[in-house]
Amino acid sequence: MRIEILVIGNEILIGKCQDTNSNWMAKRIAKYGHILSRITTIGDIEDDIAETIQSILHREPDIIITSGGLGPTFDDITMQSVAKGLNRKLTIDKHAYRLIKKGYEKAYDKGLLKLREMTKEREKMAYLPTNSTMLPNLVGAAPGVKIKEGNSIIYILPGVPTELKKMFREFIIPYLSKKKGKFLEKGFIIRDIGESQLAPFITSLEEKNPKLWIKTHPRTQYGVELELSITAFNLENASDTVDSILDEVRAIVASLGGKVIEK
Repeated sequence: MRIEILVIGNEILIGKCQDTNSNWMAKRIAKYGHILSRITTIGDIEDDIAETIQSILHREPDIIITSGGLGPTFDDITMQSVAKGLNRKLTIDKHAYRLIKKGYEKAYDKGLLKLREMTKEREKMAYLPTNSTMLPNLVGAAPGVKIKEGNSIIYILPGVPTELKKMFREFIIPYLSKKKGKFLEKGFIIRDIGESQLAPFITSLEEKNPKLWIKTHPRTQYGVELELSITAFNLENASDTVDSILDEVRAIVASLGGKVIEK
């Protein structure tokens, strides 16, 4: 499957918070053999979110995952913005309302909050796009949502990492596992050769094997130690193909006077 992630939040754009969510999700998406084709980050602006959702849907990914903007504050506008982009109304979800209310009451009873009642800010989190499925938040207050739109499934998740990870594990991983593909990554460390010296040979291998991702990553300041990795998604006989290319790279490295350090 092909997947896109939409990260929402002004705090990400100004550098106040670091987006660790997309990195965490990317690793798990790849693990189950699916391709994360794009990560987009935008601010808390309703029209921008609505237009971006429309743009992503135009590319028809199998899954769209949004992160952030589901809380009770004035700038938590993801739900209404996505609804606008899908031309759907927001309506109160009674199950979501009960869960949110119960969560705040428990927090109050434990002495974590000074206010027990449901305010309009808290109630706001219970308004979900029509014809969507509420995803309960067992770690925080704001529920998530699953929406089927055309050929895509949209998961709207909180931005708080503990909440997002819990929902991702419960609601997305089972689907990724059900549609599981094949993912393979192999490589080694190369010493005593600069990246630019090896680059033309890697380019040639990439051109001959367009279905593989062959990458080098400098591990020291001047690139005298490189990490080479080859990644394959859903490729028949991937392991044999990758091993053959790695043998080619070993021979190239030796001819250039370098060393291969196996991982």
